[in-house]
Amino acid sequence: MTGMGSTTGDLKRRDIVLRLGAITLLGIGLSLGAHLSRSGAGPGQSKSGKLFPKLARDLSKVSRIQILGPSNQFELVKVSGKWVMPRADSYDIAEAPLRRLLKAVSDLRYIRALPPPTQQDAAASDIDPRTGGDGVWLSLETETRDKLATLILARRGDRTLVLVSDDSTFYEVTSADWPSLTSARAWLDLPQFDIPPERIATISLTRPRQGPIDIVRRPDGGFAPVGGRANASITDIALVLTRLAFQDARRESRLIGPASFRHETSLKSGLIIALEGYEADGQFWVKVAVDARKAATDQEGQRLAEATRGWAYQVPPKLGTLLSTPTALLLQAGP
Repeated sequence: MTGMGSTTGDLKRRDIVLRLGAITLLGIGLSLGAHLSRSGAGPGQSKSGKLFPKLARDLSKVSRIQILGPSNQFELVKVSGKWVMPRADSYDIAEAPLRRLLKAVSDLRYIRALPPPTQQDAAASDIDPRTGGDGVWLSLETETRDKLATLILARRGDRTLVLVSDDSTFYEVTSADWPSLTSARAWLDLPQFDIPPERIATISLTRPRQGPIDIVRRPDGGFAPVGGRANASITDIALVLTRLAFQDARRESRLIGPASFRHETSLKSGLIIALEGYEADGQFWVKVAVDARKAATDQEGQRLAEATRGWAYQVPPKLGTLLSTPTALLLQAGP
């Protein structure tokens, strides 16, 4: 009987082996299914879904954002509940681009997974900016530096591609409302004057070892230097506050030495706004001084003073050069 059939022990051992095999296959199936649920059930197949499905509930944990592009690198850090940029001496971040970025990443949906990079026109080495690629690397982290989402974005024609750090698969994703990822300036909450030309009364420009220039409004509404004729340079100097867009920020204590120029604008309301210019690190920077003692109302002066107190701002090179031009050349400039 023993040689012609299985014993009870043999049957039990076979049953255990079959059960273990089923459990192993189930585990492999679950693992594969979890991957395919994000990768669109295989390269090239269409199936949409969120790239970071858990991020929406963890947005409050995001405390550090790193952005690295082909020509720019900066990070945003949450300190005591306030977002700042360390590279700009911890200057405040504007809320609008931050909201747009967090929403764009948390809502990011893939259309399909693409074939391996070796078969695509966008290999990993072509988009990773850390190795000379043209993409943008993003990392969202917690206060303890745990990564909540890390990805590389790149454009290929009319497609947006994403390479997720923990996955070698490329994903084609839907369009999103991204803030600027290549300009640190776009993230700073820099002050704006928004002063229309008709509010300006007089302007003065003083520099060391140069004669001062006093500019007044002409009857026709234009501007001219006292005792001289109007020209394009004088008009540009008169309208500085109407066109000024700051480029960067730093603590004003980092600017040392005497100012290279002082540009002072008196508004018809009596408010005086002065820009004290300095050259540092090959750039022009200004400190802002607000005098509201003769102003009809001090609300505007208080707002500007609070926004600029303790800070210096980078101005465009063209403006710095204009305000540093010798007086004789400015007064002799053609019409």
